[in-house]
Amino acid sequence: MASVNQATLIGFVGDEPKIVQTRNNKTMASFSIATTERGYKKQDGTVVEDITDWHNVIFFGKPAEIIQRYVHRGSQLYVQGKMRTRSYVDKDNITRYVTEIIGDNFQLLDKPSNSNAQQASTTAQYPNPDDDIPF
Repeated sequence: MASVNQATLIGFVGDEPKIVQTRNNKTMASFSIATTERGYKKQDGTVVEDITDWHNVIFFGKPAEIIQRYVHRGSQLYVQGKMRTRSYVDKDNITRYVTEIIGDNFQLLDKPSNSNAQQASTTAQYPNPDDDIPF
């Protein structure tokens, strides 16, 4: 049976993206995005508070370079990617696990600050087949 690993988020960037070069000389952008499920009041009057979740997101290559230029703390993003869990050993020799979204594409949802600004949008590492059309 087939399986699917796809995460889709719309949320706000929590801090400035961290930009580094990998060992393979690829640009990597990592940042966190907050998504909030709005609270509500039940029929019996009980108030259910907002629930905010934080998601770790990573992009590589050209999308990371675009993120470096246009994405900042507070930016609203649409992100699609795959969930990955990895482990590492911390300085106290304890194995830690972290779940991240490895981004495939994103779209900056902020409104441009002036008429000359363009929305940043990208699809990771997939050529556009229409680029070969000569008209």
